[in-house]
Amino acid sequence: MYNRIYTGKIQLAVLDTAGTFCDGPADLRHRWPLDDLRGCKAPVIPFYEAIRKFGIELSWASIRKPMGNFKPTHLRMLMQLPEFNEQWQKIYKRPWEESDFEAILAEFRPLMSKYIVDEDLAKPIDGAVECIDALRMAGILVGCDTGYYEEDSKNLNRVLDEKFGMVFDVVTNSEKVPGRPSPFMVFDCMLQAYKLTGKVMPVEAVVKIDDTAAGMLCGNNAGCWTIGLYASGSNDYNQLAAAKPDFLIPSVKYVPEIIFGQIEPRLRRGERPGQGLIETI
Repeated sequence: MYNRIYTGKIQLAVLDTAGTFCDGPADLRHRWPLDDLRGCKAPVIPFYEAIRKFGIELSWASIRKPMGNFKPTHLRMLMQLPEFNEQWQKIYKRPWEESDFEAILAEFRPLMSKYIVDEDLAKPIDGAVECIDALRMAGILVGCDTGYYEEDSKNLNRVLDEKFGMVFDVVTNSEKVPGRPSPFMVFDCMLQAYKLTGKVMPVEAVVKIDDTAAGMLCGNNAGCWTIGLYASGSNDYNQLAAAKPDFLIPSVKYVPEIIFGQIEPRLRRGERPGQGLIETI
């Protein structure tokens, strides 16, 4: 029972998708010469290819800037970049219009569906399966949230289940509820956890784990613990640190160590998330 100061255990861990538990760092320059060797490639590649069909060339670094947002929102943010608009004006002699956005999005959708289950991308990051197993063994529910379309997310999770035995207790996405940096995907996972178990949990019993600054802001806005992964996904250490997570670690491999060795002892002492202290390993 929650009585103002929660001193119990972590009950729910909400993990982002690409760059967090799958689609990690790899050298795939033999397939994509512009590969920057970072994780979370599955959204970058279809954005690059879809936009290029309209004569616009964006770097992977530019495409990564809005990472963590729902994919139509991500595309709109890309189309607002100066480097996009300069090229668009040069080619089409006019500003882009809503019909142009819809046309690029229509090119993007099938490419996203294709690459999200690509065999080089749709596989767990080192330690991800073991992390989820360790959390579940400790009685922690494991949630998955994503900026992918719901259908694409389901297809990816089906592949992860069938090939690697990776299963989530609760799943949400930003097509279903407002996505990062808003807190609602965390809240949706909490609601699903309640429906699953019948138990009410305080937000201090929840951990948000993500490789993007937008994901850290999502967790911060929800009021839960936040763990940023700086070496496995789209954003680097400095980008994540600027979003003020509670912990910064290289990858999902270290999540159980942080939860059991850092967060839960703090909870037992009555500490709360978001106190401005970033612990790093």
